Amino acid sequence: MKLSVLALTLIPSIAFSQSQATTVHEHGTGHVVIAMAGAEFSLSLVVPGVDIVGFEGPAETDDDRARVAVAISDLSNPLELFVLPEAAGCFAASANVTLSGETLGQDVEAAQEVNHTEFQADYQIQCQDIDALDGIEFAYFDRFPKAKRLKIQVSRSGDARSQEVTSDQRNLAF
Repeated sequence: MKLSVLALTLIPSIAFSQSQATTVHEHGTGHVVIAMAGAEFSLSLVVPGVDIVGFEGPAETDDDRARVAVAISDLSNPLELFVLPEAAGCFAASANVTLSGETLGQDVEAAQEVNHTEFQADYQIQCQDIDALDGIEFAYFDRFPKAKRLKIQVSRSGDARSQEVTSDQRNLAF
């Protein structure tokens, strides 16, 4: 049991770090890695800050800081954003949300002009009946209307596949 929890913790991090090496920061597009094992799965989300709070760069005003706090609170409730079939009896075992800033560019002037922030959320979900988990509805797009699509990597029972959901087609079937 401890080994499967360790694997669930490491698999999305490894897969996500490998996918991030070739991922370009693109407004409107986030990235999700889902790794399923036994009655548990992990879901990792990385999305540009502008898609979530409407601005990039550091929060400079009280209004900006309030939007970041609300976004972190919303992202900390994964089952409100990623709706699972009730029959699966799933619950969030953990949720970890961070906001990171990334300065791109070699010289100081370029670095000051291009400042990107990203929200990263890592979730551990446990289900009473994992076989009833036949898909996910992404209510995420209702909460964050600037988000347009999510590129998804799913690993389940040794099979891996890539898929995309959009604000218009927001259901992922397993």
